Amino acid sequence: MAWHVFIPDSLLEEANDPKIKAYKVGQVARACAIFGVEHIWIYKAGGKDGKFIKLLLEYAETPQYLRKRIFPITPELKYAGVIPPLQIPSHKPKAPPRIGEIREGYAYRKGKKLFADIGLDRPALIKGVAREGRGTFKIISVNPLRVIPAEPSEYWGYKVHLSRKTLAKTLKKANLDVVIATSRKGVDVRSAEVPLEGEVGIVFGSPKKGVIEILKEYNEDYEFDLILNTIPEQKTKTVRTEEALLATLAIFNFMRKRGD
Repeated sequence: MAWHVFIPDSLLEEANDPKIKAYKVGQVARACAIFGVEHIWIYKAGGKDGKFIKLLLEYAETPQYLRKRIFPITPELKYAGVIPPLQIPSHKPKAPPRIGEIREGYAYRKGKKLFADIGLDRPALIKGVAREGRGTFKIISVNPLRVIPAEPSEYWGYKVHLSRKTLAKTLKKANLDVVIATSRKGVDVRSAEVPLEGEVGIVFGSPKKGVIEILKEYNEDYEFDLILNTIPEQKTKTVRTEEALLATLAIFNFMRKRGD
């Protein structure tokens, strides 16, 4: 089972202050991390911030000790400090190494050998086959410090996809088992049977346009498995995308847990 969240590249269309933009992206990152979303898709909806959203989401997901290696200093990251820390399992603090511990790292070549920066006081020698760049490693020896490539057994973070395609084409590319759209005009979630098995896509609109409006704007149609109102009886005129994201994932998380 994996959750895929779909947000528009127009997510930030009502924000002009770059600090506010960074904060809003941070709210998306936090919501997805809290509920274990594994994929965030950014689809084309007439916005200009797709690359910026992707950059900040990836920055937030990266452990702090690897950010300087992966992200050069750019104006887009000027206000990245307002993004709240995700504190997910892959964001491990510096501590004495333990055999069997899995840590996120960055592999680099030094001479004929491959080493990994895993956020400790010294680099670790990589045994086995690995590629340069970011990866996940398990400590197999402390003195000397050695690691092997590994797969985490717990939630480790999300991947970000900037599709540059319209919503219907992006959904087709994702090839999901279930696709659920969120809409104020949808079925009340309290009376709906919500299938949350397999690869599940959850689609959100922009601050100004709902999912169906965005599809119509590009002369598209898509047969969703469900169109749900996940905030029934809302008292505000509008619900921001990042607010709808948090509310929807909280409800779905309860349903998923109840179904286990």
